Amino acid sequence: MSPSELFALIIGVALTVMIFSYILGDRLFFGIATHILIGVSAAFLALVVIQKVLLPYLISPLADHTNAGFLLTLVPLALSILLVLMLFRRGTQAGAIPLAFLGGALAALAIVGVTRGTLAPQILSMIGRFEPGQLMHGAEPQWGVILEALMILLGVISVLFVFHHRGQLKAGNVDRPVFLEGVGSIGQIFIGITFGALFVGLFSSALVALISSLSDIIRFISLWF
Repeated sequence: MSPSELFALIIGVALTVMIFSYILGDRLFFGIATHILIGVSAAFLALVVIQKVLLPYLISPLADHTNAGFLLTLVPLALSILLVLMLFRRGTQAGAIPLAFLGGALAALAIVGVTRGTLAPQILSMIGRFEPGQLMHGAEPQWGVILEALMILLGVISVLFVFHHRGQLKAGNVDRPVFLEGVGSIGQIFIGITFGALFVGLFSSALVALISSLSDIIRFISLWF
């Protein structure tokens, strides 16, 4: 093992033990490890922004006056200066302009991303489940495929009813038919299954990280003893 690998292993084991100290009620070492994690993450993010965004898209075009995009680069530069002015009390109103552009751009990207990347493919996938070519194999129906398609359709409709009922409760309208109550209960079951699956995925990821940390600690102990 090289000295750099040994040093990285020691730092990793020390930080892991400092995080585990929170279980024993110690807040000092846990706070130090948390601040180190936040500081390293912020520094890494700043380096990525400088190398991947500022240098190629701002500094390099400004350094080349003959470039056709030189004038266009002045726009983000001016918005960046206005954003920096928010650090001062008198520049708070000026910083609202770049924040408005940033919020609008992020909202547009989020809407387009959700629509094209999630909503539209899921709707098309659900509609495709009911194609005759998939439901029928020759002259015989595929009951397994039909049942799966009906379960997906029932899940979508029932979950939509759950959110519709929640909006009615917030509005004060509590008069609902018994049929809609039953559909809403089925939707809650689907939501519970979804959240359970997400929790299992997060728990398994955390468990893998814990096993990796414990293996590093065992490896460190085996090197010295």
